[in-house]
Amino acid sequence: MKRYTLLIATLITGAMLWSCASSETQTPMTSTAATGGTLTQQESIATNEEAGEPAAQAPMDRDTDMSAEEPTNSNISANNQVGRNMNIAAMIQQNPNLSTMFELIRAADMLAVLESPAPYTVFAPTNDAFAALPAGTLQVLKQPGNKMELTRILQSHVLPNRITSNEMTDNLALQTAQGEEVVVNVQGQNLKVGNAMVLISDVEASNGVIHVIDKVLLPPKK
Repeated sequence: MKRYTLLIATLITGAMLWSCASSETQTPMTSTAATGGTLTQQESIATNEEAGEPAAQAPMDRDTDMSAEEPTNSNISANNQVGRNMNIAAMIQQNPNLSTMFELIRAADMLAVLESPAPYTVFAPTNDAFAALPAGTLQVLKQPGNKMELTRILQSHVLPNRITSNEMTDNLALQTAQGEEVVVNVQGQNLKVGNAMVLISDVEASNGVIHVIDKVLLPPKK
């Protein structure tokens, strides 16, 4: 009986010593829940690398603002960047110095033509150019019964193709959408189309080019 009791005591003592030795050799693990703290990004990456997991990449900052600033300059110029994103009709509409031209385009129902993707060249007279016409001319042209004549006049300012100032040479004859010809006159740095001086050239639009002129181009009287 004494031997049996001694054997049991020896086994219990050995088990306790083995358990203590085993717990001392284990690597302690820190729990963020137990400590109340959080791992930093670098500590998290290091922990993943030690565990053989791929390191997490830091988030990349991306510019998600895709909005474009609204144009603030309403004056047409040869360097107008807005014009490259707008059609000819829109370009004329947004310039206050060409408001008479736009009003007549609407009266002649030519908006759809100048908004179409086909390339055009438009010689656009300024408001002052239209104001220089004989008194009452504009009022007469705006009347519904004179729509055909108004269309003829506007077509005299339109070419059914795109041509820049660099492509215009002295005495070059250009055929307008109205069917008549208008002749280019180059005088040094000055460029004339018919009897009109080109004030601003090569205003790029999405469907062609605009040249601003100082006089109205009137077609020959029938």
